[in-house]
Amino acid sequence: MTEFTMHDALLQSVFSFIACYGYSIICNAPRKELLYCGINGFLGWFFYVVMMMENGSPTMATLVATMVVTAVSRFFSYHREAPSILYHIPGVLPLVPGAAVYNTMQAAIESNILSTYSYALSGLKLSGAIGIGSLLILVLPYRTFEIIPRFGRKKS
Repeated sequence: MTEFTMHDALLQSVFSFIACYGYSIICNAPRKELLYCGINGFLGWFFYVVMMMENGSPTMATLVATMVVTAVSRFFSYHREAPSILYHIPGVLPLVPGAAVYNTMQAAIESNILSTYSYALSGLKLSGAIGIGSLLILVLPYRTFEIIPRFGRKKS
């Protein structure tokens, strides 16, 4: 396995920002929210790479990165007064285990049963980490994300 440096993490995160920004354009996200969609993708991938550098477990890295993406989505949702899914889907997009699914299908076509099960289990673990990471943050009350009060709004 190759060793990542912080420079690599930042560079990959910039490309993740670009990908999430572009995905948001394709999905017709409002123009004023595109930057925030890209920022969420940047943060998600950055935390993923940093966690991979720390412990090397893709499942744990995906779980932590998904929790960060979901928390930032809820924070943006509260402060930008937009649905959190607007930021969540582009942010979690780089974490989706597409390579595991591809490798599963390729191994299945080649009739390599052991590799098929191995790749399928890996994909299920990563998908489960995305689901659990999202759920752990989504169960928090919405007011939790009022860390910084909204500007220009009177409190009742």
